Formats: sequence, C-alpha cells, structure tokens
Amino acid sequence: MPANIYTPADAQAILQRIQSISDESVRQWGRMSAPEMLWHCRQQMEFVLSKQEIKVMKTIYRYQPLKWLIIFAMPWPKESPTAASIDAKKVNPQLGDTATEKDKLLQSLSLVMQAEQVQPNHPLFGSLSKHDWGCLIYKHLHHHLRQFSC
Repeated sequence: MPANIYTPADAQAILQRIQSISDESVRQWGRMSAPEMLWHCRQQMEFVLSKQEIKVMKTIYRYQPLKWLIIFAMPWPKESPTAASIDAKKVNPQLGDTATEKDKLLQSLSLVMQAEQVQPNHPLFGSLSKHDWGCLIYKHLHHHLRQFSC
C-alpha cells in the first residue's frame, strides 16, 4: 500500500522528517533553498484546502494507467519541473527563515490532515479522492525531504 498522510504511521514518519530540516540541511539536487522548498510544499497544502474551482488541463496525466503510476507507483525523478505558481524563484514570496517556514508547513499539513473535504481536482491529474491526495501529498513531501537528506 502506498504511503499516505492519512495513515497514522505514515503521517508520524513524514512529520518527524519535516521536523529534522534545519539551516544545516544541504540540498542534494535542484536549486531551492530549504525555506523555498518548505514554502513550495506548503503551497500544495493551501491548494488542497482551497474551495476555488480548478481548471483541469487536457493532459494524458488525467488518464489511467499513467495517473495511477505517477501518484502511486513510480518514484519521481530529480530535477522534475515545478509549476510556475509554486516556484519560489518565480513567485518571489516573502520567506521566513527555515524554522518559520517549517512551522508554517507543519500548520498547513495539520489542517489538511484534519480536513473533512479537500479540493476535488488537480490541474494535471483531474479528479482526486481524499485518499489519492493523501498519497500525492506524501509523495511530494517525500521527494523534497530526500532532496535535503531528511
């Protein structure tokens, strides 16, 4: 069974890994700093909690088996492209230090984990259940935590 933030053991493991990020965490690939990566991951949480209607792009990622493979099976490659709207280098948000951005991510993640309902659509993957989102969020966090050896 793929890891999922709604599974208590998986949630505990990912929370501990997030807690381990510090100013000393060294990026293994990519160009984001630790605060930028934490901000980037938090944008996913805010998106999942949003009530706005999402336009789903007409991509092959909406269809099985590709959707299932990306969300549940295949590891994500290093240097995967980042959507401009959640790319800290392009958005240039007001960032706090690592500790501040980590706290904000943990607060947002907690809200997602407690939410009764989540965003029903993803721009690339189309319709996602809460379970699907839980796996996708875990995978996204896992990818970036590996990036910083956490």
